[in-house]
Amino acid sequence: MQINYEKIIETYPWIIERGQNCILSPDSDGFLCGLLMTSYLNFNVVGYYDGKILILKNGLNASDCIFIDVDINRNNCKSIGHHIVTYNKNIVAPNHNYSNCIQPNIFRDFDGKNDFQRKYPFGTIHLLMSILKTAEIITSIPEKAEWPLLFTDGAWNNLFGYTENCIDWINYLKIADTYNILNPVFCSSDKSFYDIMVGLNDFLRMRDNFNAEGYYDGNAYQSGGRNRRTGDKLKISNSHGEIINLVKNNGLYKIHDKEKDRIENFIKSMSTYIEFDFISEKWEWDSFKLFKFSKSDFSNHKLNNGTYLAMMHKNPLSLAMTSSQNIEYTLEYPDQSS
Repeated sequence: MQINYEKIIETYPWIIERGQNCILSPDSDGFLCGLLMTSYLNFNVVGYYDGKILILKNGLNASDCIFIDVDINRNNCKSIGHHIVTYNKNIVAPNHNYSNCIQPNIFRDFDGKNDFQRKYPFGTIHLLMSILKTAEIITSIPEKAEWPLLFTDGAWNNLFGYTENCIDWINYLKIADTYNILNPVFCSSDKSFYDIMVGLNDFLRMRDNFNAEGYYDGNAYQSGGRNRRTGDKLKISNSHGEIINLVKNNGLYKIHDKEKDRIENFIKSMSTYIEFDFISEKWEWDSFKLFKFSKSDFSNHKLNNGTYLAMMHKNPLSLAMTSSQNIEYTLEYPDQSS
């Protein structure tokens, strides 16, 4: 069985409609997708969602935007993502609302209980580029694009850490076919292992040039802290779900100048590799409404059919299986996004 990109475009025609608003995950995968969609489909990046905080351009509704690199569990919200979002496909769970989500694990009927080791091993950008190539919206990429495409979501680690699964997905996604836009990235025999290591190392060093120097705590910018390997991530909340790097003014928020400049420069640097244009007016950094949610997981109690069903009864906004024994999930509390 192989993916049917034409069927995806037919079922979810909004994925290639021009001039839409989108909400990104705040990391390299989301940023690459943002570069792709703003360059080729005139999208506008109007918000960011990290599972704990959603910031959205004032005057817009989440249901009128496309969530990119986020699996949203709402039939009235359009989204594209790649996480395992079903614990056990053999039971009927309430509030399983992914009918408007482009989701490769759902396409293959993979769940966490039975198929976790077979889950999708790449990023949303890889799926999205193949869809746009099928629609003849993008035709080719430069050779140096392989570095951000191998880096994103740890694709290069997965290729060698989960080799059998990656080969299976490369065949399913038709990447092994020479006409696929990702074929030169994943199936080329032109480079040695050493060449690949050098290229990735150069990209990692570029990423590290943009590691955070600190964060804004709501009152002042706090320098220092553990900021290694943060160059590719926009931080709008900390591990406790507390708001950071957002400046409030008259009830709305903007991303703190230091954080905004850091991430904008990282995105511009990535654009030089992949040659998707960075169109500054298509990226919003201020005048956001803020929605604060509650994020939890199963680290303190056992995941089984009963506890999974109890969680689904709470109608999570989004969820992702991070291991075969854990689900991270977000509830619309205290705020609601719609």
